[in-house]
Amino acid sequence: MSKKHSDKLYKLVKSLSTAEKRYFKVVANKKGDATNKYIVLFDAIDAQESFDDIALMELVYKGEEIKSRKYSELKGYLFDVILKTLQSYDERSSVFNKISNIMSNVDVLFKRGHMQLCKDELRKAKKLATEYEDFTTLYEILKWEKWIAHTMMDVDFLNTELDRIATEESQYVEQLNLLSQYRNLFLELYLKIKSGGKVADVQHIIDSKLLKQNKFKSHRTHVICYRAKALMAHIQMDDDAFQDYSRELIRIMESKPHFLKVEVSEYISALHNYCVSCSSKRDYDELFVANEKMKTIVPLNMDDRLKIYRQYKQVYFSWSIKTGEFEKAKESLKEHFKTIGTFKTKSFDDHQFYFHYAYIHFGCGDYDNALYYLNNWLNLPNTIDNPNLQMLSRVFNLILHYELGNIILLESLIKSTYRFLKRGNHLHEMEKAFLSFINSLTKAQSKKAQLACFQKFKNQLLMISNNSEARISSFDLMAWVDSKLLNMDFAEIVKNNLHKQRQHAA
Repeated sequence: MSKKHSDKLYKLVKSLSTAEKRYFKVVANKKGDATNKYIVLFDAIDAQESFDDIALMELVYKGEEIKSRKYSELKGYLFDVILKTLQSYDERSSVFNKISNIMSNVDVLFKRGHMQLCKDELRKAKKLATEYEDFTTLYEILKWEKWIAHTMMDVDFLNTELDRIATEESQYVEQLNLLSQYRNLFLELYLKIKSGGKVADVQHIIDSKLLKQNKFKSHRTHVICYRAKALMAHIQMDDDAFQDYSRELIRIMESKPHFLKVEVSEYISALHNYCVSCSSKRDYDELFVANEKMKTIVPLNMDDRLKIYRQYKQVYFSWSIKTGEFEKAKESLKEHFKTIGTFKTKSFDDHQFYFHYAYIHFGCGDYDNALYYLNNWLNLPNTIDNPNLQMLSRVFNLILHYELGNIILLESLIKSTYRFLKRGNHLHEMEKAFLSFINSLTKAQSKKAQLACFQKFKNQLLMISNNSEARISSFDLMAWVDSKLLNMDFAEIVKNNLHKQRQHAA
């Protein structure tokens, strides 16, 4: 096995859950032989903090002559054994694995001429496949029914059942085509929203007849349609529709609990999007309740566990920021950093999390640590993902350096930010007004002059349209401006504004 392959082995072992590791040890080492070399290698990899192939080789062959070829073969064997063990592990919980195994049984029995046993297995497979809308397997079952009847020369079966089989085949093909169309439509919307797409970019999807359907023959189609509708509303910035579709999607998914056991990842995403929709509507109480529900989801694997934690913390940090609970969020970061260390992944090194880390410290008045996380944020590679957050990082950078009193540095940063925004087509009315405002602050020679700049910018904020403001609305510019004009803590302004909103809503 090559060094590259050994990296794969290391990553595979490290990706296993505690339960999966325990299952592997029980199945692969039934005799309990602690000197078994591939068990020794497995334990050595599990114990390593970072990959070190030489150290692994020395641990496996203590006091023996090390032969690279034998070591490579050992790693290859261990890799295959782990995969086979995981297949066995998944059979216990995965419905689709059970269906697949039953269909494999049909093939084995057919080759040996056990036609009646084949039919018995097909009945079991059809029951499960129907319950979970596995249309591909249902179509394959029909193929087997015809082939078995032909092999047995069962003319009576073909005479009475052929029309029924043809009808069911057409129905399954129709359902598969519909699912494919909805998935493609959903993924196109997903790509557009991740790359900062506008309504005009997806108008053909908005006008699609598929999204206007209200009757569905399958649960899966119903779910994927409402996932697309929710995303469409989000792109259109229709907060009411976004929340309504997201709430209805959760209801649809929860109406068939058995599907949730096999589609945990989709449920996590749907619940997260509902939280985002609540945030858009400033329904923070409902957001908090929905997010706490995230913790009740039972993960099927390590990927689910990671996703649940990621989505929960993203929403929790967002809720803390929107409600002004910066100190609570900052305190929770200590445990958060410990927890993400157990995942051994870099998936938290992204724009969204660094934005939250920087914003939380900013809200606490801890500008030095806010700048530390902001610099990590700025050092991330620019991709098509989250272009608005990438733009916001530059805007936030100017605000932080103003708070730190780095006025001389601000002059050059304003120019580089202007170039960045213009190059990325982000230089709109709001951004232009903000850059002009920051530039005026660098020239203000007195406290009175600075306050005049803040007042002028506040007047501009009130005049600029909501659509323009939404481009950098992830940061509460108005609260920051008011904190200067009223000489109050930023967090206190955010909390006061939320209190006023709730009083108005009541």
